[in-house]
Amino acid sequence: MRVGTAPSRTYSERYGARSPWLVERWRVALYLIWRTLFALARPTLFVVLLAGAVLWVYRGLGAAPVDAFRPAPPLGQRFETALQNAAGEQSDADVLTLWRAELDLALRPGQAGGPDLLRAESFANSLPALMGRESLALYLMRQDRRPELMQADLVAMPVWRRQQIISGVLEARRQIAPPGPAPVWLVEAPPTIRRRFDRAQALYGRSLRDAEDWFLRPDGLAINLAALPGVMAPDRGRIPPVLPDAREVIVQGCALAQAQQQRVPACERTGLVFPAADPVQAALALSLHDPALEPTPVRLALAARAAGRLQGDWLDRLMLGAPSRAPEMRLLTALMPVLADADRYYARPETCVSACGQARSEFRQAAGLDLEAQQRWFEAYDGIRRAEGALVALRTSDLLRQEDDVHALARVSNISDGRLLAGRILLEAHLVELGRVKNFFRPDPGAPEFWLAGLQFVLAMLLLGIVLIHGRLRRSGGAPGALERLDGKVSRLILGRNL
Repeated sequence: MRVGTAPSRTYSERYGARSPWLVERWRVALYLIWRTLFALARPTLFVVLLAGAVLWVYRGLGAAPVDAFRPAPPLGQRFETALQNAAGEQSDADVLTLWRAELDLALRPGQAGGPDLLRAESFANSLPALMGRESLALYLMRQDRRPELMQADLVAMPVWRRQQIISGVLEARRQIAPPGPAPVWLVEAPPTIRRRFDRAQALYGRSLRDAEDWFLRPDGLAINLAALPGVMAPDRGRIPPVLPDAREVIVQGCALAQAQQQRVPACERTGLVFPAADPVQAALALSLHDPALEPTPVRLALAARAAGRLQGDWLDRLMLGAPSRAPEMRLLTALMPVLADADRYYARPETCVSACGQARSEFRQAAGLDLEAQQRWFEAYDGIRRAEGALVALRTSDLLRQEDDVHALARVSNISDGRLLAGRILLEAHLVELGRVKNFFRPDPGAPEFWLAGLQFVLAMLLLGIVLIHGRLRRSGGAPGALERLDGKVSRLILGRNL
């Protein structure tokens, strides 16, 4: 009796249905089919979702580029490859001819400001990258054996041995280079170019070194950017010398007041002829008196702005704040206490430290400037100066088209090793693209296989979690779920209700 009634009681408690032992055989067969389908539904759905995810990943890998998952070459290698490709695209002649032509152009006499020593040095340092290390080594060994025969021998060697020979040849050439400030690879230039370089170094090298020192220690002196070769933007007109202290604040502030048709008697008493108003340059000059900012990169940005190399709406937002709040008038309002004594402060700029600092603080609060963003930007900008020099950093500033570009250019400058200016001339905007941090791999948005795979995998994990959580709740006495209630209804429909 116990054996016969236990199944009935179990099914009655669980489903409210009659026991399969007590119904017709066709009901039993139909019930077993239902139970099989119900028991396999969730595992089958789980397996289908996982298999679909694997299938979409496989299809996505098939559509991805061949080198999609291969780690990107180091930035230094990509920089040299880009230089080599750019040199090959710009000239139908051999790269060595192009290199000598660039040196000749840089050292040509009669240019405004004299020969462009910085450009010549940068291209001289770039010879191994422009030709390629192996091609340059073959060129240097041309007197020992024909280059095509040497190349055949190198190709037949193991990679490590080939690299060892190439490095040895290049290093030996560096060792025999004459001592002095001239770049090592200038020895491969014609004698006339070497003599012009030495003469230009003797005549203009001191002025370039003094200009570099000005950004660190101006000592109250002004810098005449127009007297330096290659510094001014081609479309920039005549500008006055850039001042390193409160005098620049006075000049730019009075120019701004004049543009806003505000008469300031102290500005008139200075007797100066003021340039065209530039609120960004005025804000940069005022930033020299912010103790939270390093003065060297601010001074560099001030000179780059004056030279027409640093432009863009992003710079307006960084230095002036939101454009919808009349930034020129806000800046002029903060400067008015300084401009009220413009003649006295211009004559003795050291007396404006407190007043200029107060004006900077008031403008920063009124404009809602992001000081941390300014600090990050100036720190990255100063990194370019430390790596390549202030004048090269100034001349490459026109590549900065948005706020984050400075970080990309700083990364390239860290590995450029004196070749950044050559890269600026040959690569232009692509130089900044080289320094951008990119994802290791990102699927093509037009082929969303990876997104579908991720979606199916998430659904499979969600299904597994629901089953595990519901099972735990049922063992703890929780209410039956929707699927379990459906199972009970179908079981009662097939077996009949247990009365």
